[in-house]
Amino acid sequence: MKAKKNKKKKKGLRIFIVVIVLVAIVGGLLYFKGASQSVDMTPMVLVTHATRGDLQEQISSSGNVFGVDTITVYAPASGTVLSVDIREGDEIKIGDPIVDYDLAKLEESLYQAKLQNEKSQIAYDEAISSSSKGNGKVKEANVNLPVLEQQIEDHTNYLNNLSKALQDYQTKSSNDTVLANYNLKKQQADLTAKLATQTPGTTDYNNTAKALESVNTQLEQLALSQSLLQKSAYEEDLEKKISQEQETIAELKEYQAKMQAQKTSGEASVMDDSNRRQLDIDKELTDLAYKKQLDEAELARAGISSQVQGVVRSVNVTPGTQIAAGMAVAVIERTDKLIVKASANKYAMERLKVGQKAEVTIGERTYEGVVSHIDRIATISNNNATVGFEVEISGVDELIYIGMEAKMTIDTNFAANTLQLPAHAVNADKDGDFVYLVQNGVISKKYVKVGIVSHGIVQITDGITESEEVVAKYDGNLEEGMTVNVSSAE
Repeated sequence: MKAKKNKKKKKGLRIFIVVIVLVAIVGGLLYFKGASQSVDMTPMVLVTHATRGDLQEQISSSGNVFGVDTITVYAPASGTVLSVDIREGDEIKIGDPIVDYDLAKLEESLYQAKLQNEKSQIAYDEAISSSSKGNGKVKEANVNLPVLEQQIEDHTNYLNNLSKALQDYQTKSSNDTVLANYNLKKQQADLTAKLATQTPGTTDYNNTAKALESVNTQLEQLALSQSLLQKSAYEEDLEKKISQEQETIAELKEYQAKMQAQKTSGEASVMDDSNRRQLDIDKELTDLAYKKQLDEAELARAGISSQVQGVVRSVNVTPGTQIAAGMAVAVIERTDKLIVKASANKYAMERLKVGQKAEVTIGERTYEGVVSHIDRIATISNNNATVGFEVEISGVDELIYIGMEAKMTIDTNFAANTLQLPAHAVNADKDGDFVYLVQNGVISKKYVKVGIVSHGIVQITDGITESEEVVAKYDGNLEEGMTVNVSSAE
């Protein structure tokens, strides 16, 4: 009986609890219904006012550190590399050694160049001397040849006159001999015929015989004279003079031939103006080449040292390398002036200008900078155009390394004491930028002109005044003409 009694008590308790809960629910519903009939359901919006102040527009970018330029180090002289004092990545300062020349080989080469220059000088002097001597020989020949020609002509004429005189004399002598022989022969015939008619032993006969004997003697003498070719003193004198003239003419012609040969050889060794100029130029070039070697040798003795402060980008020679003057031996990237190379899209590009100030952050340190260069050619990647630009860093120190990443904030446009609003208060549609105003508790839409934007603040150049209430943030549920309650966001 006791157990049944307990069960009845528990059942009654459950019913009581359910009733209480139902009463509470009904009461709550009735309470909230009454409350809702007494609350204002008009939307509440936050409003703000346009204010005036300075506005600095900025763009952010990042890039890497580079030297402002790279310097190629060229060999000042030809020679052999003895030692290389740098390697890629080394820090280098002005005056630090880069390459040393093999001075022993340099001096040997210089000595050979000296000998070659002396040889060239000797050849030049000989050519000048030969030309001068040749010119003198030509002048002498030109003076003597006309005189010799006239002398030969004069002596030849005299020789011809002597020869004619001798010929004339000999012709006359020959004619006289023939006539004498004829006359003697005739006398001989006549006397012989006469003697044949006379009586031997008579006086007439004896006289005729003596006369015939005299004629015969004359004929024998004439024949002997012809056989011995006896010459007269006149003829011998003429022949002697002819012989002398022939010898004189031969000597003159021999000397004439000598002068002609001297003139020919002299002319061959005489330089004309063109050849002399060419010889002078060749000599000048040789002297310049030797002087260049001397100058280069002086430079080589000092070795090759850095003219800038920087970092070694590359080294192109090793010990033993044969280098020529003007050959690139190393490339140094300057670190006395450093730049950050970065790129900007077309929107940022419209605001970038050379000379704009920048704040450059590298690691934990911040530096001042200035935009120093903007590329004039865009780079296209994935249909996006970007333009490279450079910011020169001020106050460079040893904590900046080539290639480090740098973040930059660049001051672009600036507006002083300008009207401005928070960016979330400005909206846009197809017709332009606009704001929502609250006028007498009613929403209105007002188009505005905006200028620069910086850190969530927008410049308002036209459309509203400082006194107007502007909806601080558009949540998508506002419509023009809607009644609202306002709450200040300021």
